[in-house]
Amino acid sequence: MKWHQLFFVVLILLSIPACSRLRSPAAARPSASRDLAQSELDSLQSSWRIESSLWNGVSDPEVVKGVTIVIQGDSFIWVDRDGNRRMDTIRLMPEQNPRAIDYWNKGEDQASFGIYSLEGDTLTWCSAGGNNKVRPTSFASERGSKLGLMVLRRKNN
Repeated sequence: MKWHQLFFVVLILLSIPACSRLRSPAAARPSASRDLAQSELDSLQSSWRIESSLWNGVSDPEVVKGVTIVIQGDSFIWVDRDGNRRMDTIRLMPEQNPRAIDYWNKGEDQASFGIYSLEGDTLTWCSAGGNNKVRPTSFASERGSKLGLMVLRRKNN
């Protein structure tokens, strides 16, 4: 009986160093991923002008003329020419390829899935819309795809 108890004490003592070791780089990845996402989000903080907008492969020139996008923190704010605002929340996943973005409107519990590309002062965003819940894999909006494609240019403030 004493050997049985001694065995468990030794097992516990041997386990302590294993449990207190620093984590591997793979285990640290979530923090690195959060840092990358925050850095990427920081680079998007600005006002943006819509250069082009497609929905289901069809151009939407009214959106181009009348809407400004403002990204503040994790808020994606649509401002129309009359000053009306719609606020969405965004979450970036820049470690994915292509880089992924989820967004949702307050009061909605279902995110819309998209991808984005940031090159200098140009932000390209392709997202699923309607009842399409599949993240796009390329920057395209074909007729019937239920995908939106926007090209935004950073405004000079």
